[in-house]
Amino acid sequence: MLLVLMFALIAAGCAAMDLSSLKGRQKRRDRVIWGLLWIGGMAATICTLLKIQVPSPLLLIIFIYKPINDLVSSWF
Repeated sequence: MLLVLMFALIAAGCAAMDLSSLKGRQKRRDRVIWGLLWIGGMAATICTLLKIQVPSPLLLIIFIYKPINDLVSSWF
């Protein structure tokens, strides 16, 4: 758990340095996308540090794509 806390502190420091370059009214979308990617990266790293088994995102893509693929292949 100490490793996760240390990682979070280092990541918060890096985030503070990055956010200074994203200041300004016109870069709101950039900050939102940057925040979403940062949260996703933090979540993935914390899951790795805590050894939490997370299913592959590829399974979600297969789950969405397979019915569409079957429908299109039945047409031809």
